[in-house]
Formats: sequence, C-alpha cells, structure tokens
Amino acid sequence: MTSDLINTFTPKNDLGDNDFRYENDLHNIFDTVRPEVLKGLEEFKQKTTELEIKYGSLALEFAVNWFNYTDKLTADETYNQFNYRAKRLRKQLIEGLKERGFKPSNVYKLIAAAEFQKRLQEGLFKGRREGVNQRIAKIYEFVLTLPISSQYLLSGMTDQGIAKAMRYQEDTKQWDSKTDSFIGKPLTYKALEQLKKQYPINTQETRGRKKNPLSQLERVSDNQEAITIESTEVKEVTQESIARDIVSLAKQINREVWKDQEIISILKEAQSELWNIAHIAAQPTKELTTN
Repeated sequence: MTSDLINTFTPKNDLGDNDFRYENDLHNIFDTVRPEVLKGLEEFKQKTTELEIKYGSLALEFAVNWFNYTDKLTADETYNQFNYRAKRLRKQLIEGLKERGFKPSNVYKLIAAAEFQKRLQEGLFKGRREGVNQRIAKIYEFVLTLPISSQYLLSGMTDQGIAKAMRYQEDTKQWDSKTDSFIGKPLTYKALEQLKKQYPINTQETRGRKKNPLSQLERVSDNQEAITIESTEVKEVTQESIARDIVSLAKQINREVWKDQEIISILKEAQSELWNIAHIAAQPTKELTTN
C-alpha cells in the first residue's frame, strides 16, 4: 500500500489534512484488495496525468480558437443580450473539457492560459496601423515555450512580474567553475510561484472585465532592446490587511455559487487554506481591554 493511495483515500478533517483516526480502517480495507488492483489504480493516475500533459497543448489550442469566436459575438446578435451566448459557451467549454477527461483544477489553469494567450494576440496589433508590437511579440514567443501550468501563473502576474520571469535565467547567473562560465537557474514552476506572490495582478483592477496586464508594456517603444518596466509603489501587505480583504471578498460571494461547478473547482484550489481560515474564524474572541 503506497503513501499516495493512502493520502487519496484517507478522509480529511476540518483543516483539510488526513484524519488519522481512520488509519486502521484503511489498512483493513486495503488488506482485502489484491496487489494487482492497487498497482492498477497507481498506473491509472500516472497514465491519466501523462495523457493530460500529452494532449493539454491541443486542448489549449482548441480553447484559444473557441475564445477567438466568442469574443467576436456582439450584444445585438441573437440570444446574446448581456453577452449571454459568449458566457454560456465559455461555461460549456469548461464542462466539455472536464467531460473529455481533464481534471477540474487543470481545466481552470488551461482556460486561464488560453485567455492569456488571447490577450497577447490582441496586443500584437492593438493601436497599430501596420506591423506588430515587438514588445508583445517577444512576450508571446516566450509564453509559447512554457507548459500550461507556467502560462497560468504568468497570467496572474503584473507586467513587471512577467518581465522578471523573462529575465530570470539571466538575473540568476552565477559563476560555475566546472564549466568555466556563468550559468543561470532554470525557470521552474516553483520560481514562477514566487514571482506571482511578489507581482500579483491587482484583483480590484481586474474585477468585471479584466484589465490587460500588458498595458504598460504596450507603451514601450518598439526600438528599445531590453524590456524595461517602470516599477510601481507596492503597499506593505500585513496579516491584518489580508484578513480584512478576505472578509470583504467573502461577503460579496453569492450563496448560490454552490451550484456553479467552475467556482467550486476554483475554491478547491485553496481548500485546505479556506478550512484553516474557517477554523480560526470560529474561535471565541477575547474582549480587548484598555489601560
């Protein structure tokens, strides 16, 4: 019995962690199962993961083409008042990809990557009479070299964060005595996660129709060799400010969201953290006393 299977089938506690009170139950159940069955379950997960990686790029291309069509739908077209058709088609694209076998969490990342590529494509010719914006072209070319999960992380970064990601290998170069040269670190998923934490898109600016995170880059002249972006003042983030933001956002969520599978899959990305927050919120508060 592998630890991976144990983690999968062990019930979770209110904090989202394994509830070890069921450990004996799991052992008793697994002891009755043939080793070939357990091995098959392990192989199934491995093969489905491999298949998602293999066919993910095709699904991404499909989603980009889907958005190319829906973005052209106008409000005066049949059944498209308040952009209803485009929204309904977007939702069905998500459900269709899930039905095809993609995991909900991966579908969310795939859709974000597709929308990011779409914004980049639009930025290539935006406000130009001829030719393409070389700044955006370099970013687009860079994005296409990355796996879907990395594109998803980039889609949530500011223009400054995107530029940092593009320069990451150059900025991390250190002297390597074995090769007698400077070698930079590879741009890993973990490195991108850290960059996203440092340069997240302002959620207040992206509420409703998303503000293009490349707006600043579009104003950079085409004849400039290096991608330079003016730094913006970053307000200090405290635990108190984060808590207040969480309370504000929680009060805005409609109770009917439990019917929306897309939103549920998004919230599941932070299931453990949300359980922790709920547990903290349930704690009794002590009265503050002043001297």
